[in-house]
Amino acid sequence: SLQNGICEESAIGFLILGYFKASLEGKYEEGRYWMCVVYKIIENAGDKCTNLESLNKIGPSAISRVDIMATMFLNFFYCPLKQSAFRLLKLYQKVMAIGDIESSFYALHFSLILSFHSGEKLPLISNSTQELIKSMLKHSKEGAKMAMLNKILIDSLVGNPSDAIFTDFGGVIVDEHSLLTDAQSKNNFSFMELIHFRRFLSAFWIGDYDEAYKCSKAISALPISRLLKIQMVCHTFLKGLMAFQTFRDGGGEKWLDEGKQVFNKMERWVKHCPANFANKLLLLEAEHHASMCNIIAAKAAYEASVRSARDNCLVHEQGLACELYGRFLLSVIETDESLIWFKCAHACYLQWGAVAKAEQVWNDHNLGVSTVGSIGNFPHEMPSIMKRKDR
Repeated sequence: SLQNGICEESAIGFLILGYFKASLEGKYEEGRYWMCVVYKIIENAGDKCTNLESLNKIGPSAISRVDIMATMFLNFFYCPLKQSAFRLLKLYQKVMAIGDIESSFYALHFSLILSFHSGEKLPLISNSTQELIKSMLKHSKEGAKMAMLNKILIDSLVGNPSDAIFTDFGGVIVDEHSLLTDAQSKNNFSFMELIHFRRFLSAFWIGDYDEAYKCSKAISALPISRLLKIQMVCHTFLKGLMAFQTFRDGGGEKWLDEGKQVFNKMERWVKHCPANFANKLLLLEAEHHASMCNIIAAKAAYEASVRSARDNCLVHEQGLACELYGRFLLSVIETDESLIWFKCAHACYLQWGAVAKAEQVWNDHNLGVSTVGSIGNFPHEMPSIMKRKDR
């Protein structure tokens, strides 16, 4: 294309080039550059696409599918997750209108995934995912399986049973284990990774680090685990948090080193999109200070992470920062203060819609019997950094 002239079909080549520059070489600025080139090609070609016939003439992969893939696998890294999710939602509507049904379903599926990772309300995502699964089953059973894994994860956080979801597959898939067995028999690494990632997230959020480490090891063993995607970013971040906490629990120096490695990686990533990564970096920093017994610095970093997550509407990670801050305060015998932050975490998880997770925090720390920051006054007595200023 560079020698003979750029056309719509050039977009897929530039997308692959940019993706591997970022994923395998860590050249994130080059990845951004080629992403922008792809979007420029799509923008120039967009006016030509008024119906499915014209779309097919210039190549659907150069327009709708490349746009969807660029947004899901590159744009999310450089733009706030909510913006990427909204772009995919608009693509779903646009592509559906011109009759490319399969591409539209994938756009909506990816939009819902990014909405989950950006802290949108879980019940809304769950309902939308359920409707998407029903629609996808008529066109793409493989796509429906991917959406099903997202639904299982959300249900585990909300507290809804997921057994009934497998009935939609007519007995072909009876449970998640059979789905994994099928993926392994076909060397379908993408599905294998999605299943292990779902299990990893579920284990992490309920605090079962032994199971989370087991799933993390299975993810890392897959040849595609290094490729840039939202699952890789989330897995890396949470693995770093677990490493610092495992070190403090007496796991040994190797866990401190692993936590530092994740912290260093997040320092590189935050330059490309502070809205997505700043709160994560600050929380890793807090965990590192806590591991080094730097109490004052740890407190400042925890509160900065809460503030950053709040300002970027990442309510789930705001709750996570509050919960980990509460654990740290409990470890240094500041019990009353820790209860206030646990209650803040509980409020964030409820706002997210993760009822099961909120109940776990409530029960684990006996918040119902605590007189500190009593529920009658809560959330009015929340720390001021929990309250988002009007813009």
